[in-house]
Amino acid sequence: MAGLLVVTLVAAAYVVFLPAAWQRVEARDGTPASAAFHDGACLLGGCGVTFSVAGERVTAGLPIGTRAGGHTDGDTVAVRHVPGEPGRAVLAGDTGRGSVAALLAVPLGATLAALAAGALRPARRERRAGPVQPS
Repeated sequence: MAGLLVVTLVAAAYVVFLPAAWQRVEARDGTPASAAFHDGACLLGGCGVTFSVAGERVTAGLPIGTRAGGHTDGDTVAVRHVPGEPGRAVLAGDTGRGSVAALLAVPLGATLAALAAGALRPARRERRAGPVQPS
């Protein structure tokens, strides 16, 4: 039962953090724009931006793990959006290699922790199952 929970948590980490990292990579060479910031829980993907593309107003939610950097509702921020998909925007400062590496570190760390826990479990079982030494 505990193994299933661990596998579910590790899978959830990949499902959440890999797309957020990939969106940042895609937007790295994307179209720059100036946008109005909408406050929310940025680390959980709850903030967004509104900007103009070809004379049309677009509102885009920012991906999970966005570092708002002290921005408040209504601030003007620089964003980059995936070419042809203005609804997939990222703060311009969040497209660097460090941001992507930090997002990828979460599922990688979860995987390594799960593997380490799985490797320790049989070793504990062997220690308990060994012969009892007389004193």
